[in-house]
Amino acid sequence: MEFFFFNVTNVKEFIQGAKPEVKQIGPYTYREYRYKANVTMLENGTRVSAYNTKSFVFLREKSVGDPTVDNITTVNIPIWAAMNKAQGFRSFAMNMWISSTKSDLFTTRTVHELLWGYEDALLERISKSSTGVEASFGLMYKKNGTNNGEFVFHTGEQNYLDYGRIETWKGERKLSFWSTDESNTISGSDGSAFHPLLNKSERLYIFTPDLCRTIYMEFDKDVEVKGIPAYRFTPPRSVLASKQENPDNAGFCVTPKECLGTGVLKVSPCRNGAPVVASFPHFYLGEDKYAAAIGGMSPQKSHHQTFLDLNPTTGVIVRANKRAQVNILMKKIVGYPNTRNFNETIFPVMFLNESVVIDDASAARVHKLLMIVNVVSNFPLIIMGLGGIMLIVFIILLIRAHQQKKKVKHIVFTKAVYATSTEDDTSYSPVNTKEKDDGQNGNYIGMTAKTEQ
Repeated sequence: MEFFFFNVTNVKEFIQGAKPEVKQIGPYTYREYRYKANVTMLENGTRVSAYNTKSFVFLREKSVGDPTVDNITTVNIPIWAAMNKAQGFRSFAMNMWISSTKSDLFTTRTVHELLWGYEDALLERISKSSTGVEASFGLMYKKNGTNNGEFVFHTGEQNYLDYGRIETWKGERKLSFWSTDESNTISGSDGSAFHPLLNKSERLYIFTPDLCRTIYMEFDKDVEVKGIPAYRFTPPRSVLASKQENPDNAGFCVTPKECLGTGVLKVSPCRNGAPVVASFPHFYLGEDKYAAAIGGMSPQKSHHQTFLDLNPTTGVIVRANKRAQVNILMKKIVGYPNTRNFNETIFPVMFLNESVVIDDASAARVHKLLMIVNVVSNFPLIIMGLGGIMLIVFIILLIRAHQQKKKVKHIVFTKAVYATSTEDDTSYSPVNTKEKDDGQNGNYIGMTAKTEQ
């Protein structure tokens, strides 16, 4: 897992109305360990429940610096969340707390604090009077060594196309964050398992708790990873398109008046009202206005595209890159004078690149499995081929046997025609004209050639 942060280089100018300038800093790389815990078979093996547990270990050799030392200047997310929640008459008290805690619209923190959490003075003050509000904040706060709830999956025993499909999440078949049933639907897999025998024309649906919604992917191109053939699936532009461009996305508008453009998704309904906006890195696949509003944005397909490379025969993931960006919606908020110079801006905070490539041992097993599948699938052809070879051999032997038989008949026929001795050519006569009797040896008989009379 790689984290990239956007360091703001002109905070004062931006607050006064200038275009913000950011510099990308990263990666800060962590090895992600993922496993399914508390696995339980249900309904005679047709369902299985599990918890997706993740943990992270920092990799210094693959990072640009030390996350406990490197500082990042970025949006102060807690204060913007608080201002969005406390509007109207409540803004008076919130302004007092902001002033007393000396909270600013931007903050400078270490990478480690921004990721794994730090105590925030404003949140600590709010938590004393509001239940459910914690005094600490972090983009990955309480996400190391934890899970995001119980999933119940189909095992595929009844239908192989259902393999890995989610039945329920946290005991629910639907979400409650969005305005339409279609938008609240939990469908597809969790992105870790897919059914075998994939085809290029199908859509792959993936439920993502971080986005609080289901997204889909479509076939992009054929690829090969470590000698294994694969189909590349990637989210099309329509996934995060505006309701004008894709009417099916109208249900993801927080309110009819809070509909953002193509390439961004406001996820505040599942972030306790915080003005968090999700997008692809550098606003890839988004409207040009979002990248143009921030100095330092440069969307590129090769660096910012999310994709899955799946072997179509087995459905096994051979390579994947999940890339997502966290942004904050900044705008003038009534009741807060310190926001008076802000135009509506989707401000980038950080993006992540969650990547995986099949290891050599697993690749060897997939190769062996594909070889077995290939042999089994071609078994009828192999049998037909062997049958054809045996038929040809049989025909050759039959022809040779027929030729041998004709040769034998020819030899017998020629001996009969050219024979010089017959039974009539030989006569038997005594040795003497006078027969002699021998008591021991009997009569003597001599054999002489027969003479013509």
